[in-house]
Amino acid sequence: MKTDLFTFGEVLSVFISSDTDSVMSAKKFERVTAGAEANVAVTVSRLGLKSSFFSRFGNDQLGSVMLADIQAEGVDVSLTKRVDSFTAAMVRNPGQTAPVEISYLRKGSAASTIEPADILDSYLSDTRWLHTTGITCAISQSGAATVKHALTKAASLGIKASFDLNLRRKLWSEADAKKTLQPLAENIEFLIGGEDEYQVVFGRSDAKKVLLEANNRGCRIAVMTKGDQQMRYAIDGEYGEITPPKVVAVDPVGSGDAFTGGAIAGLLSGLSEFDALTQGSICGASVASMFGDWTGIPTGSTGVVNEDILQKIRSN
Repeated sequence: MKTDLFTFGEVLSVFISSDTDSVMSAKKFERVTAGAEANVAVTVSRLGLKSSFFSRFGNDQLGSVMLADIQAEGVDVSLTKRVDSFTAAMVRNPGQTAPVEISYLRKGSAASTIEPADILDSYLSDTRWLHTTGITCAISQSGAATVKHALTKAASLGIKASFDLNLRRKLWSEADAKKTLQPLAENIEFLIGGEDEYQVVFGRSDAKKVLLEANNRGCRIAVMTKGDQQMRYAIDGEYGEITPPKVVAVDPVGSGDAFTGGAIAGLLSGLSEFDALTQGSICGASVASMFGDWTGIPTGSTGVVNEDILQKIRSN
């Protein structure tokens, strides 16, 4: 099936304490499905384009319910595999009155066994865009090899690709992350990362210089995010800034993925780079204003956010 976006990675069943803002004292938890790549796929689907997601899931109930969750969002999950391992999970607090604290249950998970042979050439030749992240690189050596394989193959096929640095310090050291991610952050259409992530991978803190360096490394669109603060970008050697919409942040987790999905959908729809990044910032702000990774993702058609939603967000 022809798709607009193909992506792959690990999905987590996220258990969020619901009766207190601390896992230590909580007695009740709510479960949601989340994962950086799946969040992007859902965003692209919500905006009216076709997205496909691949992963390995365990032969367990968590794997089954998460697949159902993703499929319910209109994302094609027909390529996924079920294997004899466990499906990963995360436990965290809501982060409403205290900082978000995360506990992972993912080492040796089903998704960590993803390997290059899983990504067939047809998965890439049948799509318009490949999205990958540094998280898949962090969960295992075979995951990192799979990201490298997919990006290399997409380039040979002329398929545009994006790479989100997505540094997860609970999964590996900064030194290991830099060693793996730096060679991947080149010759791609769209590079995304937070201010601290760029500093780790590129070794410098000056936003303008590091973004222009990314352009020189073949990343045509390079974006540096910083939560609800000014977003910096460089496109073909031209530096600029965008101020995200101001919202009352309820749950910032997942907002970065919504930004990425919204920007990719905009680029695929034919929006200018600036307008696509602006749309991404609107999607990110909308998600941050509501609880849950998917709750606030806007809807749209042909890759563009519905006008009534745009007006509502801009009027806040």
